[in-house]
Amino acid sequence: MKLLILAICALHVNQMMASKDCVVVNGKNYGKEVLKDNIHQAYQLSFDPQQNTLFFSYSDEVDSKTVLKMGYLNLATKSFGEISGVKDGMATAVDTTNHIVYLGGKDGIYTYDYATKSVKNLGVTSLSIWQMFYCPIHGLFFTTSDEKPYVFKDGQVKQIVEASSSKTRVIAVGEHHDVFFANSSGIFLFNHHTNKVIDLGDYNVNAFTKDSKGKLYFSSPVGFYAVNEADRKMNKLISETGEDSIWGAAFDKDDNIVYSNEDNIVKLVPKDKC
Repeated sequence: MKLLILAICALHVNQMMASKDCVVVNGKNYGKEVLKDNIHQAYQLSFDPQQNTLFFSYSDEVDSKTVLKMGYLNLATKSFGEISGVKDGMATAVDTTNHIVYLGGKDGIYTYDYATKSVKNLGVTSLSIWQMFYCPIHGLFFTTSDEKPYVFKDGQVKQIVEASSSKTRVIAVGEHHDVFFANSSGIFLFNHHTNKVIDLGDYNVNAFTKDSKGKLYFSSPVGFYAVNEADRKMNKLISETGEDSIWGAAFDKDDNIVYSNEDNIVKLVPKDKC
């Protein structure tokens, strides 16, 4: 009897472990492939499909102090590297059309050079950058540490008046060129046809991202969501809690979801069954 109980317990544990390492998204099974472990709170993920490289910020301990660093991870070779030169680096974004990697820090906007693995401050602003989102039509959107929204285009930085009446922690542009932004009160939409701000719900958004088709998504500590712009609904694709809470997300060149939790960067890969 004891052996039977132990066997049942062992089977139950194995099933829990299997379910923890596998998720179902839109009716399809995906396994969790750890791309990088021991990377603490990777944040503001963005992906460069031409170089198959993921960019992000993360937390590290230096002389018993927690500091912000920036890094990259080649998804093909799993090669990881630290990016130096960005003071208190926090934000990343990629212009996939012109092949420009943008990084944001305490003293402005930088670009990254693959050949030299160095950065250059563009000198267009001294604002402390919090988050970035690149739109091929409207330019580089970003927010600052004091939660104000801006856009950088054609060499100029302008404040986004439409969203400036509310605090803006993170910002993005949807498929229909509407501006989405989020703060501690939830997620909002500025409809450029009606010039109205619409409350989309009480979600704790920590990052926006888009797939190769331009469809908008966002992550929160408890999950990963698709934004249905037609009916303004949020479709929860992944649920996570505890140490698996999501810090940020992006899509790779095959539109596989890549996301970070407390200590890992994970990719969802198609699987026959969970």
